[in-house]
Amino acid sequence: QKGLLIMLSERPKGIVSDISGVLKDMTNGVDVAIEKSVEAFQRIQESGVPYVLCTNESCYSTAILAQKLNEIGFNVRADQILSPVSAIIQVIKENNHRPFVLVNKKVVEDFSQFDQTNPDCVVNANFTA
Repeated sequence: QKGLLIMLSERPKGIVSDISGVLKDMTNGVDVAIEKSVEAFQRIQESGVPYVLCTNESCYSTAILAQKLNEIGFNVRADQILSPVSAIIQVIKENNHRPFVLVNKKVVEDFSQFDQTNPDCVVNANFTA
């Protein structure tokens, strides 16, 4: 039996969920929703409990991740996903950094909002592909 049912005495104040292995898996190089995950996620959304989806995937922007999830049946916005890329962008903004960017070509555009002349930090995130 997959998963663990936890009975809470109170309504949770929030939910943090991983994406890979919880909501979706890869089968033959294609994203597929894990059985019953779409329905379970819909129940979370209908409950009104705040949630965030987390991932360690640094080769996709949160916009692409949301699109990939939506294509397999989830109803997700990019701002509901926390990824390494979104965390790095937040740190750069908060500290007014000028990054030298070594990232996957699929997320290069996410960093175009920053002045990259005379960089004062290096972003190295899944430079392959």
